[in-house]
Amino acid sequence: MPMGLGKGKIRMKKVLIGFFMDGRAGGIDKYLLNFLEVVSGEDVRMDFLTNEIDEELKEKLRGYHSRLFAVANLKHPLKQYTQVRQILRKGKYDAVYLNISTAIDCIAAIAARHEKVPKRMIHSHSSGNDCESTVKRFAFDVIHSVCRLFLWTNGTHFYGCSEKAGEWLFPKRIVRSDRFHVIYNAVDRSVFQYDEAVRKEVRKELGVDDKFVIGHVGNFCYQKNHEFIIDVFEEVLKRNPKAELLLVGKGVRFEDIQEKVKRKGMEGSVQFLGWIKDVDKVFQAMDLFLLPSNFEGLGIVGIEAQCCGLPCVMSSRIPREVKITKRCYFLSLKSGAEKWAEFITRGQWKRGSACCLAIADEYDLENQKEQLKNLL
Repeated sequence: MPMGLGKGKIRMKKVLIGFFMDGRAGGIDKYLLNFLEVVSGEDVRMDFLTNEIDEELKEKLRGYHSRLFAVANLKHPLKQYTQVRQILRKGKYDAVYLNISTAIDCIAAIAARHEKVPKRMIHSHSSGNDCESTVKRFAFDVIHSVCRLFLWTNGTHFYGCSEKAGEWLFPKRIVRSDRFHVIYNAVDRSVFQYDEAVRKEVRKELGVDDKFVIGHVGNFCYQKNHEFIIDVFEEVLKRNPKAELLLVGKGVRFEDIQEKVKRKGMEGSVQFLGWIKDVDKVFQAMDLFLLPSNFEGLGIVGIEAQCCGLPCVMSSRIPREVKITKRCYFLSLKSGAEKWAEFITRGQWKRGSACCLAIADEYDLENQKEQLKNLL
């Protein structure tokens, strides 16, 4: 007898969820894996959309009895529309849950409305277009503005990782209504805790025992603004020769940033660590965390850093919901690298356990489980 259809059992709900990249890209992928872990059970079947099948992710999803469907990317909107409609029609889904970063990604929502899927959830995870080319970014912003006018008409329920993320994707009247809800990206605070022993060990391993260590974690891309990080650090180094910069991550601008560091003669003071699995350990080695993003839906890495007791200096373009400790500060990018460096070098950045504000509970993994279950 099919699971969930036996006598006395609740009918299994079927949900189609988009969009995965490869299950390792962070951001939306990390959120979807957490969502799957929390919500999976005998009463719900979750299948997922992607643009290209990743075999490791496919195998992982199989353990949850979930399937992974590949559909065309946005370069082929009509093909994606047709494929999503076929998947929905064949699967007879009760709901779709679309996790996206831009209104341009509206095709699946339109397909779901045309297939008359009763519950159509749209979740915003960003507040800007991450595009390397200034010209393309302008063009995408224009297209996004057009698609934003009608995207909401294809949904029934609306979510964002912050209010700012919601306003990026939906009209203000939707964000101000009871149809919109903020779902903060959860953090396992038991992992991100200050540990003096680990701090000493990692600092010794990295050769920064006696250094003032500034750190950043993120993809090397327009959004994360690494060019500005290097400019700020150059000014910091003028004021404090014992400063050290740790950069965790990879991305399209990785080599360009390495070259910029070389041009400025700072190779001896900047470490490119690539992607590290246990990023919480690198947080321990830092004295200050820098996040000067051009935009963020929320900036979950800032939450993780604060949970580790790290003082943080962030761009004023980042949603204020990210502030969960008193030692989180916001500066305008327009004030320039020198002003940022002055603020950083004037501060007293002592490490210790985090003293979290009440809002921190919103990001707790355990506290969020019920909220995620209630989505369905």
